[in-house]
Amino acid sequence: MSTDCKDLVLTCLELYGKGDLDAVLPLLCDDYVDHGLPFRTTTKADWIVVARQLPLSALRIDIRRLVAEGDYVTMFSRRWLPGGALDIAVADVFRLRDGLIAERWEIVEPIPAESPNPVATL
Repeated sequence: MSTDCKDLVLTCLELYGKGDLDAVLPLLCDDYVDHGLPFRTTTKADWIVVARQLPLSALRIDIRRLVAEGDYVTMFSRRWLPGGALDIAVADVFRLRDGLIAERWEIVEPIPAESPNPVATL
């Protein structure tokens, strides 16, 4: 089960990173809730409106650790936002239900340019 959960989240992120939002939609519950910025949405329909406004082709995600337990998948990653102005460490928690992604939380921490890589060993 945990491998299936991890595979679902990885597939979703791969498609999202390519900007293929139409392929992401079948992986989300209709009542999908996203607590992360810039989303803060409570339905899949609201999420797609926000997601279509983002410059996804410029987003870079380096997944450092993916852990699944029951219906939850936690991902630690390093990301570079469009324009390269900000390097961030991110912890995402995905909740799955009935084989789909039902909810996501996100914690973001900026990484100062002069600091050592805090997510290198995660």
